[in-house]
Order: sequence, then structure tokens, then C-alpha cells
Amino acid sequence: MSLSRLLIAASAVLVLASCQGSGRIDASYPTVSELDRLDSQWGLSPRTSRGAPKRTFQYSAPPATTYNSPSAPAAPAMIPPRETVRAQPPTPAPQLDPATVNSLR
Repeated sequence: MSLSRLLIAASAVLVLASCQGSGRIDASYPTVSELDRLDSQWGLSPRTSRGAPKRTFQYSAPPATTYNSPSAPAAPAMIPPRETVRAQPPTPAPQLDPATVNSLR
């Protein structure tokens, strides 16, 4: 046997031996409990809780006098009628540059 074939056979044996293990590890879309179990398996310290998010807030209402409605309702302001124009808007005549006109001829 040549040296290259011997090296290929030895590397194949090592690869096959390293692929065999205690089981398959599937960490795709893990749950929180699975992540905790895998962390403890791999020697990581367990996670600590940081507390739940706050779901309350403090609100201070403005003084009650601002909620009172006025005693007499105010008269609605008169809106002037819209102006209507029945003519077409003027179209401006195009400004032609004589140098541009001469270059096109």
C-alpha cells in the first residue's frame, strides 16, 4: 500500500469514529426548557430571571376644573363660502432659446 492510501484510510477511520456519539443534538427552534437543559449539559451556568416587564404606569390627572364645560355654548364661527373659478388656468408660452433652435436645424 502506498503512503497516500494509508493516510486516506486512517483519516476515514478517524472521521467515522468521531461521528459516532451518544445521540443526535437537535437545537433548531428549541424551547426555553431545552435551552436550559443544553446550557447545563455544556457546562454553562443557569440563567437568572431579570424580572417581568412592568405593566403599570403612574398617571396624574390634571385639576378637575379643566373638565368643566362652559356654561353657555359658543356660537359656531361663520365660514366664508369657497371661491369658485370657472375658467381654465392660463398656460405659459414656452421660452425657446435661439441657440437651441439653431442647433436642431
